Amino acid sequence: MSEPWKRDILRRPPALYASSRTGWSSHSRVLAGHTVVELRGEIDLDADAELRLYLDGMTCRPFARVVVDLRPVTFIDCVGLSLLVRAHRRVRERAGRLLLVGSDPLLLRILHITGLDRPLPAHPTLDRALAAGEAPPPAVEDLLAAAEEEGPLASRAHEEASQDPNR
Repeated sequence: MSEPWKRDILRRPPALYASSRTGWSSHSRVLAGHTVVELRGEIDLDADAELRLYLDGMTCRPFARVVVDLRPVTFIDCVGLSLLVRAHRRVRERAGRLLLVGSDPLLLRILHITGLDRPLPAHPTLDRALAAGEAPPPAVEDLLAAAEEEGPLASRAHEEASQDPNR
């Protein structure tokens, strides 16, 4: 158990966390079966170590349904995005779900440019994120069909695979 969050896996994280060293804070609560984590301030390199441990604690349970509310965030950089990706992967590995809430045009643009808006779409309100969390995740077949609709390369590869008897 090398990671600190593994030492106390059953203890609930604090409802309010404010970093004494960096410019971020969070508030968490359970709402409609989801752990809602509202992040505030700047999510950047200075927040990396503390926020990583905090999010690891939120995403360590099996079947966790976590909603990260980014509306109060004033700044997020690539380190912040990597923390969200890490949290998303950890939740998915444990058969859970991570949802984002955010309506800032800059955040939405960053998610779109990096391609993170597909695995982590930002919902404009907490109610819509919670409603999306109640719906079952898309099936693999649905994701493949969506990929085929996007471009000729994907559909051409699928056609070639279905026509080649050696595959």
